[in-house]
Amino acid sequence: MKTVKVTHFSVPFLWIALLVATIFTRFYDIELKPIHFDESINGWFVMQMAKLGYYKYDPNNYHGPLYFYLLQGFEYVWGTSLTILRAVPAVFSVLCVMIFTFGILSSSAVQRWMIFFLFLSPAFLFFGRSGIHEMPFVFFQIVFSLGVLRWFEKPDSKAIALGLVGLWGMTTLKETFAVFLFAWTLALLSLGARGLREFFAKEKWKQAWTSRVTILFALLLVLFVQLFTGFFKNGAGLVDFVKAFLPWMKTGVHGNGHDKEFAYWLKVLWEAEPLVLFGILFGVKGVFAKDKALRVLSVFSLTQFLVYSLIPYKTVWCILSLVWGFYFVLAYSCVELARSRFAKYATWVLIGALAALGVRSAYLSVYKHPLWFEHPYVYVNSTEDLVLVQNTLLQEAQKRPELLQELVQVGMKEQWPWPWVLRSFTHVRYDLCAKTVFQGAAAYFCEMPESLAVDNLLSEPYWKIKVTLRQSREPSVVYLKKSIFTAEAFPEAEVVGVGEFIK
Repeated sequence: MKTVKVTHFSVPFLWIALLVATIFTRFYDIELKPIHFDESINGWFVMQMAKLGYYKYDPNNYHGPLYFYLLQGFEYVWGTSLTILRAVPAVFSVLCVMIFTFGILSSSAVQRWMIFFLFLSPAFLFFGRSGIHEMPFVFFQIVFSLGVLRWFEKPDSKAIALGLVGLWGMTTLKETFAVFLFAWTLALLSLGARGLREFFAKEKWKQAWTSRVTILFALLLVLFVQLFTGFFKNGAGLVDFVKAFLPWMKTGVHGNGHDKEFAYWLKVLWEAEPLVLFGILFGVKGVFAKDKALRVLSVFSLTQFLVYSLIPYKTVWCILSLVWGFYFVLAYSCVELARSRFAKYATWVLIGALAALGVRSAYLSVYKHPLWFEHPYVYVNSTEDLVLVQNTLLQEAQKRPELLQELVQVGMKEQWPWPWVLRSFTHVRYDLCAKTVFQGAAAYFCEMPESLAVDNLLSEPYWKIKVTLRQSREPSVVYLKKSIFTAEAFPEAEVVGVGEFIK
């Protein structure tokens, strides 16, 4: 009797402990890393939603509306801040781990391995603390895949529901769901004619498709239409959803400044998440596995990896869509190898060693050095210089609210993240300094080449500060009015502005 009580106590206790640990790792000091320009763009979209009343879907933006509505809901409850920008992905990063505690699959060992892998994954930690679409997108990929895997074991209404919810979530987040579905199509084809007939057997679907599934399907369809039409305020949104694939494919083929070589993902994994490379090896072996789940996961994961390697356009956060599939392959492989004691322990030792390297990678890039530019997950990010400039402006505005009414000119070609960072300032101009310099601004943000000309156009003293505001960008020049700001944070600042101002 005592043993039963301990068991009944330990299961919920372990669940709560895992939940707390997962939340802590995702939310602890979440503002450590300077804001990424993509995060500021997402925040700016939500600002526009507040003005327009809905999200107007743009087929050239390649991002669906769901993330923006979720972010708007978070901001409505908790206000606007960098923490809230990152809270939505952080919540989904927690869900990615915790969903494997609900016994969706019959193998508890597979689910425990997935909890272990995703809890420690550097990608799930790093990008789970970044205010971009990838983490919610990957969560719905996992949900869909759990539905497929459950269908192999137990073709019921829950399997269909998981598939429907996963598909709905992906299609309302990113157009790259097309790559995901293509990979799953090839994976299912690997079952062969007989396997496909069993998978799509009409009797199974008729028995599993209940009235609740019909209600869920109708609800998701209505929500899909509402999200893309801005709750029926932008009927063209549905047409634009289809149109989006043409510009998206053009971007993928031409790279648009994010061109990378074929082996890019292998290099990234070698540096940041070597355990996945072990999963790739098992994936090659898994293509020939008798176990259906392991075979389709292997084909799916390798297909995605190949497609993302062939596409020249590569932004490092897409790694999230690649790693979890190979972790799944590893999880199934570990269970299969457990039948052989030697193979089991040898695999565990290697997984432990590679996982330790991953933990080190995550610790350095997430907690110790969140702006460690040598780490491949830190990509075109804002710098500490930007944080210093931002804090100088915002802290002074907090002391003197009238400063929010002063003119600020952001005269650089690369304007992000300033439209979101300076959202409280009422007079911000985005005219290039090379074309015009507005008189009496509290601050100017200019490119280096035109800074000498700007020096002579200032009618009063300004602090001239040379800073690098974004990774892999040329230095910029920030001018702060000397009568308003101090330059304590910038010891190399010089005073300029004795020439006569010219409009």
